[in-house]
Amino acid sequence: MENIRSATKYINLYSETEYSILSSPNKLEQFVLKAKEYGYKALGISDQNNMYGAIKFYLLCKKNDIKPILGINVTLNSQSNIKSNLLIYAINNEGYKSILKIATACKLNADGLTIDYLCKMCNDCKVIIPSDENEIVRLYNEGSYDNSIILLNKYKSCFNNLFLGLDMQTYNSKVKIDSLLNMASKNNIECLAINKTSYLNNEDFDAYKMLKCIGLGINEYPYTEKEMNQAFLNPMQANDLFRKYPKLIENTEKFCEDCNVNIEFGKYKMPNFDENIKEPNNYLKELSIIGLSKRLKNANVNKDKYMERLLYELDVITKMGFCGYFLFVYDFVKYAKKNNILVGPGRGSAPGSLVAYSLGITEIDPIKYDLLFERFLNPERISMPDIDTDFPDDRRDDIIRYVGKKYGKERIAHISTFGTFGVRLAIRDIARVKKMSNLYVEEIFRQIGNSNDTIKEILENSSTLKRMMNENKEVEEMINLVGKLEGIPRNISTHAAGIIMADTDLVNYTPLQYGMNGLFQTQYEASDLEKIGLVKTDFLGIRNLTIIENVLNIINKNININSIPLDDEKTYKMIASGDTDGLFQLESSGMRQTLQQLKTSSFTDIVNAIALYRPGPMAMIPSFIKRKFGLEKVTYIHKDLENILKSTYGAIVFQEQIILIAQKIAGYSLGQADILRRAMSKKDTKMMTAERERFVEAATKNGYTNNISNTVYDYIERFASYGFNKSHSVAYSMIAYQMSYLKCHYYKYFMSVLMSNTIGNTHLIKMYISNCNKQKIKVNAPSINISTEEFIVKDNTIYYSLLGIQNLGALTLKALLEERNLNGIYTSYDEFIKRTKNILNKRVVESLIFAGALDDFNIPRKQMILEYETSIELSNYGGILKEKLNEHFFSDEEYTFEEISKLEKEYLGLNIKYDIFKKYFVIKEKYKTTDINNVQIGKKNILLFVISQIRSIKTKKGDEMAFLEIYDDTDSIDAVMFPEVYNTNKDKLNSGNVYLCEANVENRDAKRQAIIQNIFVVK
Repeated sequence: MENIRSATKYINLYSETEYSILSSPNKLEQFVLKAKEYGYKALGISDQNNMYGAIKFYLLCKKNDIKPILGINVTLNSQSNIKSNLLIYAINNEGYKSILKIATACKLNADGLTIDYLCKMCNDCKVIIPSDENEIVRLYNEGSYDNSIILLNKYKSCFNNLFLGLDMQTYNSKVKIDSLLNMASKNNIECLAINKTSYLNNEDFDAYKMLKCIGLGINEYPYTEKEMNQAFLNPMQANDLFRKYPKLIENTEKFCEDCNVNIEFGKYKMPNFDENIKEPNNYLKELSIIGLSKRLKNANVNKDKYMERLLYELDVITKMGFCGYFLFVYDFVKYAKKNNILVGPGRGSAPGSLVAYSLGITEIDPIKYDLLFERFLNPERISMPDIDTDFPDDRRDDIIRYVGKKYGKERIAHISTFGTFGVRLAIRDIARVKKMSNLYVEEIFRQIGNSNDTIKEILENSSTLKRMMNENKEVEEMINLVGKLEGIPRNISTHAAGIIMADTDLVNYTPLQYGMNGLFQTQYEASDLEKIGLVKTDFLGIRNLTIIENVLNIINKNININSIPLDDEKTYKMIASGDTDGLFQLESSGMRQTLQQLKTSSFTDIVNAIALYRPGPMAMIPSFIKRKFGLEKVTYIHKDLENILKSTYGAIVFQEQIILIAQKIAGYSLGQADILRRAMSKKDTKMMTAERERFVEAATKNGYTNNISNTVYDYIERFASYGFNKSHSVAYSMIAYQMSYLKCHYYKYFMSVLMSNTIGNTHLIKMYISNCNKQKIKVNAPSINISTEEFIVKDNTIYYSLLGIQNLGALTLKALLEERNLNGIYTSYDEFIKRTKNILNKRVVESLIFAGALDDFNIPRKQMILEYETSIELSNYGGILKEKLNEHFFSDEEYTFEEISKLEKEYLGLNIKYDIFKKYFVIKEKYKTTDINNVQIGKKNILLFVISQIRSIKTKKGDEMAFLEIYDDTDSIDAVMFPEVYNTNKDKLNSGNVYLCEANVENRDAKRQAIIQNIFVVK
């Protein structure tokens, strides 16, 4: 105790941090650093009903030589309407486990925890009654002494280590403090000094109030005098408050001395695959050998080489203690395959493992593709293996539910992630609370643009924003607040893919709360969980796997997608032609161009293209292509690099090549070489100098000259940040090829599934229909008797989805399809109205008509609209409907072509039957027009289009010009007509005409804009 007192006079036990979501702007790092500056040697964390920030707090304190006291502020389920709290702190590691469970219970019981529950749970914990936040003190201060003492005695009977915490910032009146000290003394309760810290400095009170307003959804926070005094105490303030009560300080120091939690880091808590398997290491080995034998059964390969690699990997995995993890992944992948759930071929560095391939976890042969195990698991750098798994996005939850059921929801959980205040979000929230003018807010956003910089960095680059702050106090206050709020957690959500698991109940390692799929969710985020040794696996839902799986189900040909030939000429011909719309990784215009220029003819070409088409290595593509076709000489800085770089024409493309070069030249082990690669990618100057000396020394010992050694080092250093993970490239190239193969050989089925998966994205569906037309595959308008919620193939054509029709929701469509399936197709318009009148309202029926879904009845669309009410009346005749139907006649009156085309586009999103542009096919051919979805930037284009919007403005000189939105049957684009062109043509501009024009197309603010020059009305 004397050591603590001599080192520091003060201790802060009651700290509310940024992780008391929307209740405190007290940023952990700033808080701990300020405590260090003031000389504090012990800090307590006690956030409201959670422990979100506990690990970060613990590590920050340890790093700054401050003792962390881990606790939680618990809301009680009080009998009165007044909020009542207790502060609970862990004495030791068992106490830490207790507060993990208590934090979990806080999230599972929204009404607060009972004293009876806490009585059972507070093992190895100290409990503090906060003087300002507990009903015992409130009753006592109000003169209800008997009730106060009764409640106090109940607390005493529950908690072995009970204290009364006097908030010295609030109770700075000697009378009040002495009164409470007297009450505590009479009841044998020791008192402590606590000082609730909700914000760092007094100047942060405005940020505190703002967070409260945002959290409560109010415009003015009714703060108390107490809340105005919750800043962190500096030593001078503390001295004034505490010097009168040395016993309080002594008790507080003793309290802190007794709290000694030591969290274990770096030791992995591997899940138990099966408790009945006593030797998991041997079991993994047996499974792997059996699996490899199956893989190589008919393969013409050196099987001894494979076995040698497999045994090496197993040895590393066993020594590193990861056998259980591999078995865990193997198990849920096996479950997926047995239940006909497609599993991706792999991702990340996992395809570099032959064990993973042998177990069926991945579908990539690492030896065939020169993939390195050390890129995945490095025996010389202990780190958790990372096997992330892809599933169809509509089946991912099935796998998670299986895992939860098999291992128990106590050992499997989703992972929390925190959404934080960015600059734009903070501005929106502050503006809403302050009811600021939208004019100011929009102008501030204009100054910020799409920047992801901090508000400080933005101010440094925006003189306009500085001027606005100087001229307007409201803007100044807002910008200052933004600086205080940015980076603070605003909400908690669920990690997109991560699932955490452990060898025992997770609540022994992390507090939990409700999650999805019947599972819990951790209160600690992924980085904290990794530090304490919990195992994370990403279960990713991939739309492209859904497309593959759906195509396979439709064609019903028993195809094993992982066994399709990888040398299919027709598939490569399609890719090389640039027909890659809808293909994973291959559909961007730049990638399409790269594949065309490469004249893609092999799987390796796809692997290389995916690795090269990224910022950085993209600059190598022209040279790479020339080298492939012998138009540029392939050179090597040393002949010993030829075998490593030959497949990429002398250029370093993959990280694995860097590792192999370091092994070859400097004699590094593959593990050491991967450590070098990682160091290079971090670009730490001091570390790089040391690595160079080590590399050159090793290379010269290996027989290379000093000059060559340095040259090779420079070479690999230059490519270290560019190099791509080949394992990942091969795996994702496999998905790209599989989709390409299906598109090539089962085109109409592939396109129907592709469009079903892009319902709602009219731009893409237009493009896909255009592709179908080029392949002479007709896409029909939706049909009430044929179409379903998906695009379907029938009679060698594709029928548009009913779900793509405006105003027809999924639930309504489900009821409609159930009715049709139950009672058969609709034979007439009147029958359709009678059978669906309780399902569809007039608005939805009109949408079906305008979209063309009721054209099955061969009645003009206009007539169906006009006769709807009559059909409804006829539906009420019941049994004599047939007789009455004979009296219902429809005329041949129809909308004009232009009217029907416009309505079809409005309700379907595009034109299928009444495409106005089909009338002008000859003109498009004659003038060689460019489709809007394929305009050339920086070049003159001839466009055939219709105007959807036009807005005229006046320039500073008073001249009129116009901004337009124009479209054709492929896409829409913004356009501009400058004064000279606009004034000449404005009288003929309306939404009913079709136009032909010349236009230069530019990129403006990341959007295309057509500058219209010559324009003509097409007759």
